Amino acid sequence: MQIARCSYIVTYLFLLIAASFALPNVQYFSVDSAHERGSTLSKRDNSLDEPVEVTVNLQQSLSTISDHFIGVTIDMAMVKNNWETLDFNSGKVQNMARALTPTFFRLGGGAADAVTYVLDDHYYQLDAPPPPSSLDFNMTAVQWEAVNEFARTVGWDFIMDLNALKRNADGSWNPDNARQLLQFSADRNYTIAGFEMGNEYGHFEKKFNKTLTAAQLAKDVVALQKLLAEFPSYYSSFIIGPETENSTEEYFQGFLAAGGYKSVRAASFHHYYFGSLAGRLSNFTQIKVLNSLALHIDDVMRQARSVDPQLPLWMSETSSASKGGVRGVSDRFVAGFLWLDKLGLCASKGIQTVLRQDFYGASYPLVDSDLNPTPDFWLTVLYKRIVRGAVFNATGRHDVRVYAACANTDSFNAGSLVIYTLNPNSHAVTFDLPQFQRQPRLLYSLTAGDSDGLLSKFTSLNGVKLELVNDELPDLKPESAPPGVVTVAPYSFTFLVFPAARVSICLH
Repeated sequence: MQIARCSYIVTYLFLLIAASFALPNVQYFSVDSAHERGSTLSKRDNSLDEPVEVTVNLQQSLSTISDHFIGVTIDMAMVKNNWETLDFNSGKVQNMARALTPTFFRLGGGAADAVTYVLDDHYYQLDAPPPPSSLDFNMTAVQWEAVNEFARTVGWDFIMDLNALKRNADGSWNPDNARQLLQFSADRNYTIAGFEMGNEYGHFEKKFNKTLTAAQLAKDVVALQKLLAEFPSYYSSFIIGPETENSTEEYFQGFLAAGGYKSVRAASFHHYYFGSLAGRLSNFTQIKVLNSLALHIDDVMRQARSVDPQLPLWMSETSSASKGGVRGVSDRFVAGFLWLDKLGLCASKGIQTVLRQDFYGASYPLVDSDLNPTPDFWLTVLYKRIVRGAVFNATGRHDVRVYAACANTDSFNAGSLVIYTLNPNSHAVTFDLPQFQRQPRLLYSLTAGDSDGLLSKFTSLNGVKLELVNDELPDLKPESAPPGVVTVAPYSFTFLVFPAARVSICLH
């Protein structure tokens, strides 16, 4: 019996090895020399043994990162599910939320179009009438109060996605239900920084068996402007749109060209690298996947600039994979490669604001269903604390990513520079920084937090696992690094701050 079993195992291994030679793109799973999981094996390029020479053009900036560059979302589907396990009154949740402040917070998504705001005369109706169909649902006063009080408590700037499917007989938007919501909110002194009109109109026909033209949407946004003007609390609130799911000209450029650009503070679009069912672990570290975002942004930019060269652009809903993310992957350490690279690319290309889907919910949250921080939470907090101001062009090498910007003056002296890198490879990479060869630097090195490697639920900062301590965030302190070249670990993110750089653009 033992001989037969050994023979079977040998045969199986032989077939597996043979298949790997026949299919050179087969993905293997192992990270770190000992136990990581998720690396893609490939022929080693001899050039990878050489240091990556990084140069930064400090004479001019590409764009500017504001304190609201990164925002967050909660999907309206969470309202339909009565917030699931999210506890707005939890001190732990509030502490994590405050760590992201200042920030824009969007309550929206596909379910936003199917909701009816049910607010009785006393503002405390718990049991709303049944909705007319399985897609439709009601938001009660209690639910609306909960999210507004939370945003107020943690200092988030609220953006509300209104229900665009409320229509008159002639096809125009019916603002009656939205007016009830605004009246309720004004009576409670709720601050709402901005509004959207609906979500991803290209999906309306498939999802709701309804169609909405870009020209009609542009008219509806004008109607929303008139509605906001009725309320002193909201007449100065901004509008963003058209909230398209991709860069198709039918809705994005069509909305702007139909006059929509005159009514919005920014042209807004959504982005996901791939669908949840198509997502594989290897997608999260492949350079060609990372490169696809630049093409998408360039296309959106082209369409917007053809209508208004000065119109700001927002990526108002984004994560790794659409339709909730890839379960067991989009909330793990490996997701940070797509997230940090997206932040770097958006900053370099002048995207004004990036709203992360989701703060809580689905398979790509910053806070998981047990109300614990995911790896992308720590990455987001560090980015907000470290990076702010002018963005510079940085050159590196095709197999790694390198970005540069002013360091956040809330954390560092004016004139400080930060260079942040992604190493999506299974080997260490050395960076040579000739412009800053003799300068002291502060190092933030992020690696997987335990033996699960790329699929870890945890992150380590300079070798120390990051966890909340008594529901409070720990100190996120850097290490002092000696001058000279910098070697970064396999599958890691690194922020290098040069506090003595005295970059002239960063001094102002």
